[in-house]
Amino acid sequence: MTRTRRHSRGFTLIELMVSLIAGLFVSLAVVGLATQATNIFHEEARTASSEMSLRTAVERLRSDLSRAGFMASGNVQKDSYIAHAPNLPSMPKTGTYNGLYRLAGIHLYYQGGVTNAPLSVAAGMTPDTAELSGNFTTTDEYVVRFPESGRSVCGGTRIWLETDSPAMWRILGQSDPNGALEASFQPVLGSAFLVRVTDDTGHYQYLPTCLGAAAGVTGSGLAATAFVDLDTTVMPLLTAKDTKTNGGATGLGVGRLRINPVQTVRWEVRKIDTTKPGDGPYAQLVAPAGDKYELFRTYVDVAGNLTQAPELVAEYAVDLRFAFSADLNPLIATPRDLTVYGFSDVRNKDVADDVTTSVTASPQRIRSVHFRLSTRSSIADRNETYSVPAANAQQGAYPTRYCVLASCTPGQLGWARIRSITSEVATPNLAKFFY
Repeated sequence: MTRTRRHSRGFTLIELMVSLIAGLFVSLAVVGLATQATNIFHEEARTASSEMSLRTAVERLRSDLSRAGFMASGNVQKDSYIAHAPNLPSMPKTGTYNGLYRLAGIHLYYQGGVTNAPLSVAAGMTPDTAELSGNFTTTDEYVVRFPESGRSVCGGTRIWLETDSPAMWRILGQSDPNGALEASFQPVLGSAFLVRVTDDTGHYQYLPTCLGAAAGVTGSGLAATAFVDLDTTVMPLLTAKDTKTNGGATGLGVGRLRINPVQTVRWEVRKIDTTKPGDGPYAQLVAPAGDKYELFRTYVDVAGNLTQAPELVAEYAVDLRFAFSADLNPLIATPRDLTVYGFSDVRNKDVADDVTTSVTASPQRIRSVHFRLSTRSSIADRNETYSVPAANAQQGAYPTRYCVLASCTPGQLGWARIRSITSEVATPNLAKFFY
């Protein structure tokens, strides 16, 4: 009996306490590893999402930059191909359609110099804003069948289009031809945009569309008719008689005129403003506290005003910078010497300034655009700042931390990581302009 009890006795109290403490240490280690693994997983997920958003935004911007000046004018104030009457300027400086008079492939607002455009001032960042003009909705020109005065919905000229052409075949082959043509000429309903009318002498006229339904298709097949409505009550469609054969419409214009849409888009970094109707759909993205900025792409109408249909391209944007290489001496240098500016060079503004106010603005001479887009992580997960060494700053280095609070000090948890992508885009559509 004594031997049986000796072999069947349990653990002592000391043994139980030792085993419990050892198990507790093991459990704490497992919990710690699991917590760290979870944090790493979420951190990598945030990083991947941020980088994907950044790369998507960069590709959108690259696409628009490559179309700067496409089927439009590089500088409407100096364009020698615009049809106009003798002894008169080719384009007024101001008037009803300020967006038309400012038309240029690239217009830079250096460090965000746009009225009422808030800047990402935290961390000392002052993003640039840029307006790009070209044909962003299609690659087609449409053959004009004939213009009809007084027929448009706003009392101007209705341009009837030839439906038996490759451009119209692509429109008529879609499930909604009327909507497809309207989207080409009026990407934001209720806003007026520009068109370029080209005659058989190679001269252009830039004219505004009507505010209402600016383009449409009725019928189908061989019975289809298509039109674009223009507001020519202020900007008339000139004839060869008006220009003394310096371009313009001749005869009935049958097959001798072509028309294509022209738009202007603004790229800017700003906060969501829920007081603006266009920003209403993004109200749920407003941060409850702290500085949160987004990258927006917005169409600008023919009057030069932002439309009420902003497109949020990337959240948590903090910086956007542009720099140009320009062919400023096209008639002197052989081969042509490019002048290259850095991101912080104020002369970028001089090249792509407002063409209605600056006599030296030459956006048509820009041959490539170098840009840098920066976004931050959604969560401030760092407690240290990063100071750019002076030597690196001179080489174009940029911050890697962003303070999301009103102010941050080293050691305070309020810094978010910044990710930036730089890229360069050639502007072949501007290279053909030598004026």
